[in-house]
Amino acid sequence: MKIIIGVDPGLTGAIGILDEQGRAVAAIDLPIQRDKSLAWVDGKELRRMLHDAIAGDEARVIIERVSAMPKQGVASSFLFGVGFGSLLGVLQAMQLPLELVTPAKWKREVGLDSADKKASLHKARLMFPNIDLRLAKHDGRAEALLLAHWYLQTRRSTPAPQGDLLTKVA
Repeated sequence: MKIIIGVDPGLTGAIGILDEQGRAVAAIDLPIQRDKSLAWVDGKELRRMLHDAIAGDEARVIIERVSAMPKQGVASSFLFGVGFGSLLGVLQAMQLPLELVTPAKWKREVGLDSADKKASLHKARLMFPNIDLRLAKHDGRAEALLLAHWYLQTRRSTPAPQGDLLTKVA
């Protein structure tokens, strides 16, 4: 079986896991480590979580291609970059094939306004009622699941890119 893993990066991000039929398997907040004002993805815990979720199946990771926000301070941009970089490092060390896709692209293609986290939560709650998305802070889980869903919907008729571990989608 093939597992699709959507990743909403960031310190409040999550991973959403779908099977090849589009059924939600899990949605899990990213494990975060902290040292004073610095924070990053706990690579050992994320690796364990992904290893358990994949359980020997073929997997593909879809990660939101993020960047610094306008008017975001230098310190917060650095912190965000540290978290995103640690996430990419774990995924690449595990040699999981991954694709980066911009929020504008995947959200437009699943019928969402790119900035509205509430809309993502609402849509994911309707699509994946078996997943705990009760709280507003579960927007990362919702977006991770919807990223995986986007991949399945757009790639069903197009074969997944082969070869390179990293594919960029505008």
